[in-house]
Amino acid sequence: MIDKLVNKARLVKVTPDYFEILGTDMEEDANQLFGEAFAAYREAWVKNPKENIVSDFPLHLDVEVTNTCNLRCTMCQIPFGKMKPGSMDIELYKKILDEIKRNSLPSIKFNFRGEPLMHSRIVEFVRLAKEAGVLEVQFNSNGALLNDDLSKALIDAGLDRIKFSIDGVTPEVYNSIRKGTTYDKTIPRVLRFIEIRNALGKKLPSVQVQMVYMESNHNEAQKYIEFWQAKANRIGFSRYRSSQNRLGEKESVQKLGKRFPCHQLWQRMVVLWDGTVLMCCGDHHMQCPIGDIHESSLADIWHSKKLNNIRRLHLEHKFDDVPACVGCEVNYL
Repeated sequence: MIDKLVNKARLVKVTPDYFEILGTDMEEDANQLFGEAFAAYREAWVKNPKENIVSDFPLHLDVEVTNTCNLRCTMCQIPFGKMKPGSMDIELYKKILDEIKRNSLPSIKFNFRGEPLMHSRIVEFVRLAKEAGVLEVQFNSNGALLNDDLSKALIDAGLDRIKFSIDGVTPEVYNSIRKGTTYDKTIPRVLRFIEIRNALGKKLPSVQVQMVYMESNHNEAQKYIEFWQAKANRIGFSRYRSSQNRLGEKESVQKLGKRFPCHQLWQRMVVLWDGTVLMCCGDHHMQCPIGDIHESSLADIWHSKKLNNIRRLHLEHKFDDVPACVGCEVNYL
């Protein structure tokens, strides 16, 4: 198990399928830089699902700036079914921003099914979110498209957090998984991003590296930690999930334990590049769209009869009455 690989003092977050380990945050935790408002937001993140509190507006939005990706990694299902490729236009994003400003959204992440650096205006998206008052602006990236100018622009725009998906610590393993780039091309760019941030005298963005823990790379986990612990703020390991959010064959529901109402229904929503709104970050095949921001406001969708009915079904433990939730293993103790 991953948690046996590290000093317990460095293990800060453990769920049935995710482990987070302190890197440089062991000495100076970048999360402390976000202040009291961020702490209040994280408190609500935990409290609202437990107490069935539907806040006035989501605590977090996943905004899919694009669903296209430059890589074809072995464990990834992109493209999902007959997914139409596309990127969010700036006018649609500004419509979202209007609601963000009115509702003081605490957190936003600029990805769902694609690579955010594929969007030509990602720096502008970040800057506008910070200008709108969002506390935590972040996205996940494979890092392959970074260069010095883009790295500096993202840092200067106010990016708060970036999570680099890196599934190996040796070229052999990395290259066997991350199809479309190479270890020797991408890792120096990630390291250079950290170097530029530090040279600018910045503490943010917080940099996390994360690995999908699989049969093909699990033997590298310890070396992975040793390589990144003095470089990245945090190191994450997530277990492989299928496109239906099922864990790998070696895991089972019995091992995971009891199912509970999914926290995401009281925390967040997903906005796709075309304005379609989803209830969670697990509905990759768009089985349960809950609205469209061309037709309704995000606030109205958040309080809609459709989403409230899904919440009710979860509270009644009728999880599989929701098509996107059938067989999903996210909400297990």
